[in-house]
Amino acid sequence: MKQFITYINIPEVRGKIPKCQICQKSFSFTTREHQCKRCLRAVCEGCSPFKINHIKKDGKESTKPHRMCKICKEESEQIKNFVEQNHIAYGVDTLSKQWLGSTLSQKDYKNARESAKIRFDKTEISGFDNINYSLKEFYFLVGKDNTKLQNVCLTYCSKNPEVQFSAELVCLANFLLCFSSEASTYQLLSIIYQQKPPDECIGSILTYCVKGYGLGEDEKQLLKLFLQSRLKRYLVTYSINMFNFDTTLFLITQLIKKYDSFIKGLSAIFMLASSNLKNTNHEDLELWILRNVRRKEAENKLNSMQMPAPKQDIDFRDPSQSVRSLAFSMIEQTDQSQGNELKAEISNLKLQLALKDNEIESYKFQLQQMQTPDDTKKEKYIQQKNEEIAILLARVDALTLENKQLSKKESNYQNQNSIQSEQAKIIQDQQQQIERLKTKLKETTFENRAMSMSLATSAQTIMSGKEVQDLKQKHEDEKQKLFEQIQSLEQNKAQLQRIIESQKQLNQRVVDYISSMTINTNIIELSIKPPLERSTKNDNEDYKFLIDTKNQQNQLLKQLLIENQQQIQELNSKLKDIKQMIYSQ
Repeated sequence: MKQFITYINIPEVRGKIPKCQICQKSFSFTTREHQCKRCLRAVCEGCSPFKINHIKKDGKESTKPHRMCKICKEESEQIKNFVEQNHIAYGVDTLSKQWLGSTLSQKDYKNARESAKIRFDKTEISGFDNINYSLKEFYFLVGKDNTKLQNVCLTYCSKNPEVQFSAELVCLANFLLCFSSEASTYQLLSIIYQQKPPDECIGSILTYCVKGYGLGEDEKQLLKLFLQSRLKRYLVTYSINMFNFDTTLFLITQLIKKYDSFIKGLSAIFMLASSNLKNTNHEDLELWILRNVRRKEAENKLNSMQMPAPKQDIDFRDPSQSVRSLAFSMIEQTDQSQGNELKAEISNLKLQLALKDNEIESYKFQLQQMQTPDDTKKEKYIQQKNEEIAILLARVDALTLENKQLSKKESNYQNQNSIQSEQAKIIQDQQQQIERLKTKLKETTFENRAMSMSLATSAQTIMSGKEVQDLKQKHEDEKQKLFEQIQSLEQNKAQLQRIIESQKQLNQRVVDYISSMTINTNIIELSIKPPLERSTKNDNEDYKFLIDTKNQQNQLLKQLLIENQQQIQELNSKLKDIKQMIYSQ
């Protein structure tokens, strides 16, 4: 099938409307704007507190729950309850038993199928993508059988060549099959298509609205303009896809009774929308009717009408003849003659050809949709890309500034390296000084021992006790000075080690920061490239080079860390040896 015959466009209004479309509360910092994923209204949080799985545009249920307004939540539950309570199933007689009563029969449809001699194929009848959100949910719950839909449409067209195989017929038959079997749907189509509309539908609706509901002259002129522009859409589709589910079911029920009842139902609905005629254009008024008019309101409005049918409404049927008996009188036909058989065969071939043409048109339309996006999508795409480029340029500017700061930090890092080298030299000098003091301490200890032995053997002959005491005190003073020098050197060494450790940590952070900023800069440069230049061989090599550079930096830092730890261990071992030597004295 081609694109759906008639549908109401629901524009994307999020961010464009200042107020909630349900409670009219203005959006602000405290009142955030949300969107109902089912009807696409812009709503506040108070009017959309629910998160429920909804039926997507492709007719499948969403895998994750999305925000839904309270109006859609209520309608969705009503549709589910209606399907469950009435045991609605596709291609099964449910409501059709009420519509047809005792006239419900399988025989007439069977005879029509046999006489038509139609060769059916398995071509998918599509084109339901633009079904409104309310009918889409109902169809999802009821299901679909393409074979039954094809059987009914082709059989009816073959028996009624004046009715073309069209999208309008398919959509009407599909809706009726939700409540009827194939045979009952065939009967209902006969009733609907054989009814004669009024000579002037606009005049009939205006008469009902003025005399039945007291519509004013100004509103009458506005309604007339709307009907001249939009009424054909409602009549051609028999209201399918122009209203929500329960309102559509109400109008189809009126249509099966009598065409004039269908016109009265439309008049009641237009009266409910008459208050919006002044301030709303025709397209927005259609959308308002779809979203807001419910079956109960339409029935109450219809029951309040205070006038009979207009004179120009012509009823072609005998008043004594019921709708059901009329259906039988229309479908009781015989195709015994050879001429009728040939006519049916020709009609069948035409239908098959039309079906194939429609399928080709559907593929063409889908291909066009994939190849050429509309102007709105183009503008949104260009705007999105411009915003992305602006963000990337801003990030490039920020990275340029950071690179300048990074250069300064790198120079400071080099200065710190030179300072660290000087400090290493100082530690080496102090280590040499410690070695010299160690040697001097050994010599002093040896001299002290020799002196003690000499004093022990000849203390009485060489010197007096006072001189020996003075010599011991001098030795102790020199030993104390050596201890103090060693302690001072150890403190200086510990302080230098702490300084070196802090410098290493700072250098590590600087190196990591330089590396990460370099990689980020390269990634930004790659992302600015046009889409066609991305993911090339050069880009992959650049990315591998960045990874290799990062790994080399990490290995170099690990080597430096190991060398510093070894130096610290050597210094600690040397200090330990010095301490043991001193304590042994």
